[in-house]
Amino acid sequence: MMQTAQTIQDIIEKVATFTNDDAPKITRLVYQESWVQAQDYLLTLGQSLGMNVAIDEMGNGILTVKGTEEGVVTLGSHLDSVVDAGKYDGVYGIAAAIIAVKELVDSYGTPKQDMQILLFSEEEGSRFPMNFSGSRFIIDDLPEMEQLKDGDGAFFMAERKKALDVLKAKFPVGQAQQPISFAEIHIEQGPVLERKNKQIGLVTGIVAQKKFTVTVNGEANHAGTTPMSMRKDALKQALQLIGYLEEVAQTIGEPFVYTVGEMKVSPNVTNVVPRQAVFSIDIRHLDAHQLDVFEEKMHAYIQKKEAQTGMTMSVERWLNEPSERMDTEFLTLLETICKEKKLTYEKMPSGAGHDTQIMNLVTRTALLFVPSHNGISHSPYEYTASEDLENGKEVLKELIHRLAY
Repeated sequence: MMQTAQTIQDIIEKVATFTNDDAPKITRLVYQESWVQAQDYLLTLGQSLGMNVAIDEMGNGILTVKGTEEGVVTLGSHLDSVVDAGKYDGVYGIAAAIIAVKELVDSYGTPKQDMQILLFSEEEGSRFPMNFSGSRFIIDDLPEMEQLKDGDGAFFMAERKKALDVLKAKFPVGQAQQPISFAEIHIEQGPVLERKNKQIGLVTGIVAQKKFTVTVNGEANHAGTTPMSMRKDALKQALQLIGYLEEVAQTIGEPFVYTVGEMKVSPNVTNVVPRQAVFSIDIRHLDAHQLDVFEEKMHAYIQKKEAQTGMTMSVERWLNEPSERMDTEFLTLLETICKEKKLTYEKMPSGAGHDTQIMNLVTRTALLFVPSHNGISHSPYEYTASEDLENGKEVLKELIHRLAY
């Protein structure tokens, strides 16, 4: 029987103390001291519960309960945070997995298949310009990283070595078993479950994403002496484009989402007609074809406006992630489990990226959500009630039980 563990809430609260900021803000970026402390704590907790513990060369933590037969059931989530984050994102998935596995062993003894929990080193891309380095390492899908640097000029490889030197002094180095199934539980990070009064989200797929940088080039001129009809105002053309694309997005309809989140205007002074406007576009939908439709209409509009105004507009697409569909058999099984436990559920896409989408490239996956109060996430005000945390854990536990036992 495993040693008595803490509650999910206890684990979340403890990991929240490993942060660069004062409470309630959480900033725990990959390989920083706060990240090392959190990984150390979770690996030590796994050891205290009788699990086999290892750290791999990327900094992923690996907790394993050995089974009597061949095969492995893998679950997990990420340890890092965004800047000024809350305490639940990522860490809930780790805590729920640890408690679920501990309770299964206490109730049913040794499983048939290994139960493997992965504490992914990084998912957010908050320190280095790269997402999912932890899960990409697991599936051997990393790009070249020798020149990867953070905003302060620190190299990824050097920072990784520094952090792992500390952890390797305490924990054995190992390598995760290649997953033949994977499950993750996460806070929703949106308002749907709370608004619909549902207890569990069963994720059907993770949306495709495209991100663009749009540059509109006009002509700077005096704000008082240049007639309106003779201006080449970059900002006004940018706003017209943004408004047109809003109409395109509304026509496509939900769950399509379109966001302009960043804009820079030059020269950005009150008495000069703007010569340049640069802004970001983020679009997402489970059906990647709808992103293509949006992009085609954007280019057609820009081509027409360039001819009419004599101004130039350029578009750089710098992200093009395909959608990932979760396993339909797992979805059916999770529906059955929710019904048996009398928990209300909503089948829904995920508008945010998760490590599950990386694992989905190599194996069958399941992704579960629990409600986020007011839909808030990536914020110190992120909150999920303990009852919802427990409900999610119970569904995850039963899924693991049916797969591993």
